[in-house]
Amino acid sequence: MKTPDYGFFFYVTKHLIMCFSLLSFAITAHAVETTKLPLPVEGRLVVTGSVALSNLMTYWTQAFSERNPLITVTIADPGGNAGIEALINGTAEIALTSAPINRKQEDAFEARFGYTPQVIPVAMDAVAVYVNDSNPLTRIALQDLDAIFSSTYRCGESQPIQTWGTLGVKGNLAKQRITVYGLTVATGATSLFREIALCGGDFIKDFQTLAGPEAVENALGSDFASIGFSSSAMRSAGIHALAIASHKGALAVAPTTDTIRSGQYPMSRTLSIAINRPKNQPLSPALQSFIDFVLSPEGQSVVTKAGYVSLP
Repeated sequence: MKTPDYGFFFYVTKHLIMCFSLLSFAITAHAVETTKLPLPVEGRLVVTGSVALSNLMTYWTQAFSERNPLITVTIADPGGNAGIEALINGTAEIALTSAPINRKQEDAFEARFGYTPQVIPVAMDAVAVYVNDSNPLTRIALQDLDAIFSSTYRCGESQPIQTWGTLGVKGNLAKQRITVYGLTVATGATSLFREIALCGGDFIKDFQTLAGPEAVENALGSDFASIGFSSSAMRSAGIHALAIASHKGALAVAPTTDTIRSGQYPMSRTLSIAINRPKNQPLSPALQSFIDFVLSPEGQSVVTKAGYVSLP
């Protein structure tokens, strides 16, 4: 019996294997070439404005810098009005705003650039009213806040409230004169408090303005006869926030995540960033990367961890 000749078969198979190997190498090389990681983004961002947002911005920057080490972020907190001015004159890429941009600011921006700034909501909080933990008070009406903080009494009261006993507080604190603290007039918190709690009126001459939530926190913690307002994100041993009633006899609402997000708490607010976005032009890679991060699930988780309220 004649043995089959497999020489031709092995010769063809060998060349086919070589061809497939070369093809496989070419495909692999092409895949490596087309899946190269993008180059890291470089740049510098100057962020300025709202006192309330600067604390949150610090947390954002720390997390953002871990993923974008070549982008430098500088933060200042002179107040929301100063932040918009910096955006207009070009000394900042991001303005932090805890209150809506007013018409005068919009007009000034449009006069220079020919369009209005883009405002992007990034988080929520509220203006909360705090007292020292030695104070048993847990709720207060807006009319009472007006009588404590205001000299104009536009919310319904006709007389000032100067001692804690007037609010029903008993014991040694009853005869104590109320000391009044808050943030500076340049902040969105003060503007909102004045609008809601004072019905647009004026503060008493003894109202003590402090530069930032930490200063308010320290003052309230050391003064047992004090009352003051700041961001609801402020969490400190030694003080507690009061529930607010829209009028006497109404249900008082505490500044919680749910009541702030729903707007049920009377001094809830949306925190935003304002940017200069030229028409039909992309943002710088650094600025776009930062905005994408802030609005991402990871960025919004930072909001919650910092004590603020994430977007709905």
